[in-house]
Amino acid sequence: MVRFLMVLLVALVPAVTAAQDKLPYPQYYTILTNDFADILSPEAEARINAELQAAREKSGREMTVVTIRSREDYLPSTDIASFSKDLFNGWGIGNAERNDGILLLVAIEDREVRIALGAGYPARQDGIAARIIQSDIIPAFSEGRVADGILAGTRAALSRITHPDDQRAASPQDQTQPQTQPVVAPQPRVLEQPPEPRQTGLLDRIRAFFDGNPIGAMILAAITAVAGFFGFRGFQRYRPRKCPECGNMMMRLGEAQEDQYLDHGQLVEERVQSKDYGVWFCTNDEHVTVVGYPKMFSKHAACPECGYHTYETKRTVLSHPSTISMGIAQLDHTCQNCGHTASEKKSIPRISRNDSGSSSSFGGSSSSSSSFGGGSSSGGGASGSW
Repeated sequence: MVRFLMVLLVALVPAVTAAQDKLPYPQYYTILTNDFADILSPEAEARINAELQAAREKSGREMTVVTIRSREDYLPSTDIASFSKDLFNGWGIGNAERNDGILLLVAIEDREVRIALGAGYPARQDGIAARIIQSDIIPAFSEGRVADGILAGTRAALSRITHPDDQRAASPQDQTQPQTQPVVAPQPRVLEQPPEPRQTGLLDRIRAFFDGNPIGAMILAAITAVAGFFGFRGFQRYRPRKCPECGNMMMRLGEAQEDQYLDHGQLVEERVQSKDYGVWFCTNDEHVTVVGYPKMFSKHAACPECGYHTYETKRTVLSHPSTISMGIAQLDHTCQNCGHTASEKKSIPRISRNDSGSSSSFGGSSSSSSSFGGGSSSGGGASGSW
């Protein structure tokens, strides 16, 4: 029995050690921007911090920005919403009485983003958070401009998400006492002929629509911009082409006919949906033109061996980071065209520990400028992915 207990103890030690190294969420080192994923330049982080600090000084609103590599680096969570709620409450973001904190969380390798709101926000603010993610953050992230998306999302959240305790400052006109005006005797009323109604054209009606419906105008402008973008892409793709040899107009082949003019790598690119190809054929001299169109948001990169966009990457966490050591992740690359494979190991940043006095706790009720105010979240907010 003693030998059995010894063997069981030896078997459990690695599991216990791994569980101790793996925390439920990181520990903050600042109340502004915690870039655990190390994706922000010093200049970008300074701009974001300036927005966060200005909001604190102007209205007392506590908002923080957090980037992580992946939720897999921490204890299991069902989704980014539950992870951000635990992080929000663990840090105590926002004022403890108003519960007005805001958390912008980006999991860069999970391609997930979350705006978590304090428990003091009404449910309708969740919809505003969702619109901010879709209109201000996701478009920039999809183009690889992560810092721009975080900055735009921070500004939008601070300006558009409102708390019931927010009050509009009284204008100078409201604060001045009304002055007594002299009584003026009424003038005799002169009847005038009403002016003839002015004929309004289409341009006047459009201008009136924009003036009276600012939100509708914004939606219409966004739809127009998106339609223009995809319309231009479609025109570039399907526009008539002249044969570079004889100058005659060429004919665009259909999907079934074009495959015979594509090589193996191009066919694989179409299969993995990293590129789409168009084939143009000249009926006069049988000249063939092949044009490739990269797919948006493709996860395949160019293979260093064959050059085709058929290079896939799988990430496996070998050891998770802790507060005293970095983690290790293995990246396995495989080309679906030529079969080229490669592996490399990347370090996962160490989980930062906040060791500066009272800020080493999760906020609590401390009023120090280096710690949060003890707020909590009931799970409100919105999530998105790109």
